[in-house]
Amino acid sequence: MLLTSQKWHYAIGEEFSSADALFEALLKSYGIDTPGKREDFLMQKGAELYDPFLYNDMHKAVDIICEAMKNKEKILVYGDYDCDGVTATSILVRYFRSHDCDVSYIVPNREEHGYGLTENILGDVLSRNPDLLITVDCGITNIDTVAKLKQKGIKVIVSDHHNVQDEIPAADAVICAKRKDNTYPFIDLCGAGVALKIVQALGMDKRFPVKGDVWRQAIELAGIATIADLVSVVDENRTIIKKAFISMQDPANPGIKVMNEVLLERAGSKKFDETFISFNFVPRVNAAGRLYDSSQALKLFLEDDEEKAYEAAVTLGLQNDERKQIEAAVYEEAVKQIEDDNRPDEWSLANTKGPIVAYASGWHQGVLGIVAGRIASNFRRSAIIFTADSIDPENVKGSGRAYGDYDLYAALERVSDTLINFGGHKKAAGVTIKKTRLAEFMRALEADARAHTEEEEGEDELELTAKLSYEAISFDTYEKICMFKPYGIGNRKPVFATESMVVVNVNDMSDGAHIRLDLAGQGDNSGSTVSAVGFGMGVYSRFLRPGDIVDIAYTMNEYTFKGRTSLSLYLEDIRLHMPEGFLWQKADIAEELYRNGMELSQIGKLAKVSLSDGLIPSKVEYLACFQIMKNECKGETSYADIPLLARMISVESGVNVTPFKVARSLEVFSEAHLIKLGVLSTLRVCFRFHKVEGKTDLKQSAVYMRLLENG
Repeated sequence: MLLTSQKWHYAIGEEFSSADALFEALLKSYGIDTPGKREDFLMQKGAELYDPFLYNDMHKAVDIICEAMKNKEKILVYGDYDCDGVTATSILVRYFRSHDCDVSYIVPNREEHGYGLTENILGDVLSRNPDLLITVDCGITNIDTVAKLKQKGIKVIVSDHHNVQDEIPAADAVICAKRKDNTYPFIDLCGAGVALKIVQALGMDKRFPVKGDVWRQAIELAGIATIADLVSVVDENRTIIKKAFISMQDPANPGIKVMNEVLLERAGSKKFDETFISFNFVPRVNAAGRLYDSSQALKLFLEDDEEKAYEAAVTLGLQNDERKQIEAAVYEEAVKQIEDDNRPDEWSLANTKGPIVAYASGWHQGVLGIVAGRIASNFRRSAIIFTADSIDPENVKGSGRAYGDYDLYAALERVSDTLINFGGHKKAAGVTIKKTRLAEFMRALEADARAHTEEEEGEDELELTAKLSYEAISFDTYEKICMFKPYGIGNRKPVFATESMVVVNVNDMSDGAHIRLDLAGQGDNSGSTVSAVGFGMGVYSRFLRPGDIVDIAYTMNEYTFKGRTSLSLYLEDIRLHMPEGFLWQKADIAEELYRNGMELSQIGKLAKVSLSDGLIPSKVEYLACFQIMKNECKGETSYADIPLLARMISVESGVNVTPFKVARSLEVFSEAHLIKLGVLSTLRVCFRFHKVEGKTDLKQSAVYMRLLENG
């Protein structure tokens, strides 16, 4: 059960009642304060791309490539196995093929070779006998391997976008905006974006021009990769995606055309946008590299025959279905491990503050990142999931995903003395550790999280764009905010809040997993309502009732059914207006006073209630708390804000309990060994029910006896 509210912070501090006023305020908040900036931002195709020769070494790289093409030398493109790497590889290979070059490519196998240009694949590279090797989406950390290739007389161009550590490889050219002496104005292109810049530079050089379809295909592939690789959707990345979507209205790349047709056919009339790409296109491309090799993904993007491209698209779909099954099994096992009563107290969710860590030797390496993401989302904590290293059995390899504002990469840097190596960025990272040092790493990571509490405390904050009146929830507003698309990191989909809405209807969805509310403005007599869907928020249906007043945080979306399109809100959070009275409105103060040792009689005087009415649970109330919580928790660790928990117990049981009484009940249950309790903040707890045989006497709890004596 997850029953927690988030702290709301507004980017724009005023309430808006009109779409036009909101639109102008959003432009201003983006720093778009001149007519030129406005035109560049809003134009459908985006602004112009930057000059690629602003990159360090780009002139060198173009001269080396053109010389190799002129002399008919063997060119080898070396990529990565994910969507970014595969599309980057395809961009360069298609360019070289358009000039009939002697070009080949290698994309490593995740299980056999690991990530990057490693020693494990050096033999395969040398067997191709290349004159020129170009890396895409990798290579910036492969200092030793590049040196060995140079010793063999092979020219090397490294193109990458990942973080640089202490030094860059001694290649003939290094195209990477993360190098310390960078001169390029935008540092957040993905690997395929960097490959696009190389093709752009070759086109500007004009010795070997870029043909129209080759450029359009490069734009399309880079657009997909930019969405896939979770880089910021601002500046040049925004332009690349916009140009890609324009081109993909009639795709130049046969594989993209075929995959779009297959997906749109399955999804019905789904709108083609970044969300569609993220949740439908990208997982199929990534599935190949996760489970096998990336041959089918490369075939999809490099094949000119649409029938053969269609075969690749179908195969990728099947591989993605298999990936889902493997992922589901690993996720289930990871959750069981995290929730296991026999898990050492040191690593229990109630006792830890840092990222959740789980390990099993048999988990498939290719799904660790997805599982880590799901664990992070489910438990609202950053997570790293490990399995045995398929290359070196003495090591374990992990993939981590950050939750909220937690900087996973920075945390790994601070505990790097416990690691063999790591890489990634703030939101996602890969880690390799000696198996014997895993516990040491976990302790170091936990200690680091406690030393940097401000990062974890930000995890449950909801960044809102602005506050809207009920009247501003309209299609006009929705169409205005759509002008800020594409959304993504750095250009998040606007999240709005509207306060004091009246619940008209409450409906369960998907057997209670989700909730749909019909809401009206307070004092609105027009009879109009708006529909709001809360995915994963089904627990709210247990205690929300028609007539309740709520504040909602949401995104705006359109929903089409039977040819009719309507506006729909997707809920991000719900704040219920609680009953009047000190113990509800000032529940946090009452709790702090109790924990600081104030006598119950004094708290009762402040709250203007008797001890039995508001502070000390009765046997009936203990029973109601126990039964409702146990029924809702279903054997899992639950996170709850005590006032929301009190509201749910009161509505479900018909026994009115205050937040203060619920907090005391939790203490008693913990001391009686009925639950494992973690106090996360003044009014937030996590708890899990123990498996207990027979009846438990609450008198074994010191808190119970103290309350009984006071009562």
